[in-house]
Amino acid sequence: MKTSNWLSVINNRGPVVTLCVLLAFFLGGCGRSPLAAVPTLMPAAFAPKGATTTPTPLTLVADGQRQRDVTATAVPTTIPTPEGRGIRPREAEQKYLPDAGPQPPANWRPPPYDVPLAFHPDDHYWLIRPIPSGSRNFDLEWYPFGNDVLASSLPPYRIHHGIDFPNQSGTPVLAASSGTVIHAGSLPSPRDGVNYYGNTVVIQHDWQWYGQDVFTLYAHTLELFVAEGDYVAQGQLIAGVGSSGEVTGPHLHFEVRVGQNNYNAARNPALWMAPYEGWGTIAGRFTDRRGRMVGSASLQLRPLPLLDEDLIREQRTYDLTVASDEAWQENFVFGDVPAGDYELFIDLNDGIHRYRREVTVYPGQTSFIIISDNFDFYPTATPIPTAVPTPTPLTLYTPPEIATPEG
Repeated sequence: MKTSNWLSVINNRGPVVTLCVLLAFFLGGCGRSPLAAVPTLMPAAFAPKGATTTPTPLTLVADGQRQRDVTATAVPTTIPTPEGRGIRPREAEQKYLPDAGPQPPANWRPPPYDVPLAFHPDDHYWLIRPIPSGSRNFDLEWYPFGNDVLASSLPPYRIHHGIDFPNQSGTPVLAASSGTVIHAGSLPSPRDGVNYYGNTVVIQHDWQWYGQDVFTLYAHTLELFVAEGDYVAQGQLIAGVGSSGEVTGPHLHFEVRVGQNNYNAARNPALWMAPYEGWGTIAGRFTDRRGRMVGSASLQLRPLPLLDEDLIREQRTYDLTVASDEAWQENFVFGDVPAGDYELFIDLNDGIHRYRREVTVYPGQTSFIIISDNFDFYPTATPIPTAVPTPTPLTLYTPPEIATPEG
């Protein structure tokens, strides 16, 4: 099949047909068992709480009046993955076409893959995007997860523990997966009482990751359509984009939290949301010779060949205060990267340690790269606050008594 015909099939079909076309393309046709073509997201050891695979007896009627009893495995409704052998990376690469045509326009995105999706064994693309297609459902590249504001025209803000989707007020906000609403309303900071997040929804999902609960947070909304205790389905309307809280304009702030509903438990959402069709993800780890994460190093990603300077992506390795994914243990991620060949430049910002690596992005999966060299990383130490010194009591000055001269 020619590349142009393949892309035409993908772009002109619905998401279900598109996924079947992609799987058929990777596996060489749909003639195999349906289960063999369905990606599997997690091993049984990490099955969600409440999951069951108890065989359920079914009675089927076939060939007129003849009946036969068969045993079928019930599909566990709480597991975010079908059963079956997943597609491994080498299988996908065998059918991969590196020249998939010209780059799309800068603001255009194809539809996301259906979830759950895991072409790579460590991928866990279980979440849909919280903003529907037709609106901006890709994040601000100049304020990525684990970074401060990268735009030179803006002052520093704070290290980002999520990603932002700028949209017009009232744009639908969707539940990224099914679960129970555990918070709906304002969310003042326990540190200083400021309502930074504004109107916020937090969902505890009805599945787990490595035995830990997973939460998603949706902040700065204009209005809420759910209340605490509500059960929501994946894709259900839960709020509208707004500008409540401490913001400069309407957008959705989106977080994925693992283990506990806590600010410091945030993980990079780009490793949880399914990529766009024909696009993938780059994740990596930049460490010193002792394997310690190097924070705030400059990163630049360039497509090969570089035909347009606007296609260059820039960010930094995570600040050392944010957490890595349990599977990848990364300290940088470039999400939503069109499939193809790229060069990655890393600069420790010391004028000495600079690196260049080539990486290939494959459709629908994460490409991982490790960069390390023979140096020790010494991050700038955080100043330790000192106690306020006790003020010395003031002694009032009393002028000496002046004798009155006689005469």
